[in-house]
Amino acid sequence: MDFSSIESVLGLASTALGATGKAVSTVEAVKKLLAADKKPDNSEAQTLLNTLATELTAANMMNVQLSEALKALSREWKRQDDYEREKARYELFETGQHDVVFRLREDQANGQPIHFICPVCLNSDRLISYISGEGDFKTCQKNRDHLFRFSSSQYNRPTRARTDWAV
Repeated sequence: MDFSSIESVLGLASTALGATGKAVSTVEAVKKLLAADKKPDNSEAQTLLNTLATELTAANMMNVQLSEALKALSREWKRQDDYEREKARYELFETGQHDVVFRLREDQANGQPIHFICPVCLNSDRLISYISGEGDFKTCQKNRDHLFRFSSSQYNRPTRARTDWAV
């Protein structure tokens, strides 16, 4: 997981907390002004109330940003958990020609046919990409450069019937 996302959320939370703290201080100042024995100065009260409105608006906006960032972080964690859960369904498998791929575990098939996935895509792109093909060689469905040899057979050249083309 990318910790910069978490750091960003913590930064937003800290800033929102600071803005809320400022608003609380302003509320206390308004209370003191209104609780004083003498008649409150209207211009000072108006200034404090305007400051309070600005601080509460800022705190509210930061809380909205914080809420959105937390939702995005939650989605990312769910995506990561889903990926890790899917990845855990596979095991390393060595082909007859010593290529290493991932194979679906039989106890995790859940009705799917046993199949292979590309280790290159899984480890570099965090992508489940099926390996397909028939015969000795199989390829990744996403990147045809990811080629895997599963078995070895002797290469037999096709034989041609000898014909006499001379007239």
